[in-house]
Amino acid sequence: MTRHGAGVAAVWGLLALVLAIGLGPVAESLDRRGDRFALLDYQGDAVPTRKPASKRLLSEQGEVSLGLSSRPVWIAIELARRGEPHLMYLSNPLLRSASLYRRDTEDGQSWRLEAPVQEAVYRGDMATARPLFEVETPGRYLLKLNTAQALRFTIRVVTEEEMHRNWRDFLLGQGLYFGLVMGLALYNGLLLLGLRDTSYLWYVCFLIGSAGYFLCQNGLLYRAFPEMSTATNEALLLTSLAWISVSGLQFCRRFLLLGHEDPVVDRGMLAMWPLAGVGAGLAWWFPGYVTVMYFSLIGLLVLCGILGSSVRALLRGFRSARWLLLAWSALVAGAASLLLSTYGLLPHGFWSYHGFQVGSALESVLLSLALADRISLLQRERQALLSEQARLHGMSYIDGLTGVHNRRYLDEALPVAVQAAESSGRPLSLIMLDLDNFKRFNDGWGHAEGDRALQHLTAVIDEVIRDVDPVCRYGGEEFVIPLKERDARQAMEIAERIRKELAASPLSLQEGGAALLTCTLGVATRQPGETAAALLRRADQALYRGKYAGRDRAVLHSPVGSEAP
Repeated sequence: MTRHGAGVAAVWGLLALVLAIGLGPVAESLDRRGDRFALLDYQGDAVPTRKPASKRLLSEQGEVSLGLSSRPVWIAIELARRGEPHLMYLSNPLLRSASLYRRDTEDGQSWRLEAPVQEAVYRGDMATARPLFEVETPGRYLLKLNTAQALRFTIRVVTEEEMHRNWRDFLLGQGLYFGLVMGLALYNGLLLLGLRDTSYLWYVCFLIGSAGYFLCQNGLLYRAFPEMSTATNEALLLTSLAWISVSGLQFCRRFLLLGHEDPVVDRGMLAMWPLAGVGAGLAWWFPGYVTVMYFSLIGLLVLCGILGSSVRALLRGFRSARWLLLAWSALVAGAASLLLSTYGLLPHGFWSYHGFQVGSALESVLLSLALADRISLLQRERQALLSEQARLHGMSYIDGLTGVHNRRYLDEALPVAVQAAESSGRPLSLIMLDLDNFKRFNDGWGHAEGDRALQHLTAVIDEVIRDVDPVCRYGGEEFVIPLKERDARQAMEIAERIRKELAASPLSLQEGGAALLTCTLGVATRQPGETAAALLRRADQALYRGKYAGRDRAVLHSPVGSEAP
């Protein structure tokens, strides 16, 4: 990861840490003063006419985790004396079907309820907060809850000032979360437009689904739609969960390239789509206890599928899968706390209630890092591929024995040089040379020494010519050297230097001794309007005239047809 990417990761990580602290008060110093809470052994719809037995005492801190129940749940509450009016509210905004009864008298056998039933009240900036009741202390109350959602919440008895302070803390945490999610969605949306990678599309969809889920879970939609029914909010919450499942599956499929790398797992993930769709339908047409349990199973199945595919990808060497595995592990930890508290297997508290949201925030950051790491990896792979392509492309123009350019390069480069010379009016010359008596040398000393002779020749040429003048092996022992911006006189001087340098540099043989090598060179200078083929043909003619004249010489093909040795 680049230094810039690490800096961005640090910023997002800091925001996630602040979010974890700010989602709500981790520990509130609530003045309980001997408050008592007990779950009653009664599940009727009407107020009990006789005092039911207490099934069990609940936490002295008012933390309730009773799991799912298809029947009404009753809780007996005894509030100790306090010096000023207080409010009672339930920390879970989904528990809007809540009724509070005050017990004025008790004869030991029956309940005589003189006060009318008090329904939950929503007022002021707490309109989206929680079920809220005005209470007197001391006092004895019955709380009736009837909901398809998990019975997990904290009963808080606070003053008006404390209530608003808690509400502000709650909104701060939610603002941090949604700011984080929307920032990531915007950033990755821009990357989607630039990179056209559908992994970013599904990641943004996942973020949007997460935001929708927690808007519903925390009751924040009621702020915009105060008249919205509880059933609608629950249906939207579960629909968001289905959206998250589909988006997460698609993101994982695209990110891990499962269709190509792991087709069996890919087909399994595609098979989960209809299950999420069925769940969305159930949320609207058959809301209730069974649908919540269905979504619990689907969520568990989706998370296991994503974790399993990430592990498999990591084992087959997909490096970026480690970020994906870490991200989904954070969400799984949060989801596990949610599921365990949903079924009453984990005590209710800040981390069991908001753990899923904190896990979602951490997962969103880590998934963004996974995408950044994947882009970095793909860029490095692309650069390596381009470098390899360039190397192979270069090799296709290089003679494997001598290391100089080959015939293919000459066929492409010479017409370009001729066109440039025609456009600029500058001279262009060509040297074609051939090792003298090379067949005899090859037959006498063997092919290995013949190869070394060709390599020796090219080494001599490299010592004489400029770096910008390409040496091309034309075939066998023949070589061609295009000389840009060199006229006939300059080209003949270079040809003579090559001839003399070779004659003065005997080849050291592998078995000892040395062999004298000579070459014959034909030189031609391009004439106005002359093509590459015509120029090459004139240099070849000059070469063969030199061979017929006795070899070991340079011959110029003059424009008037006379050759100068």
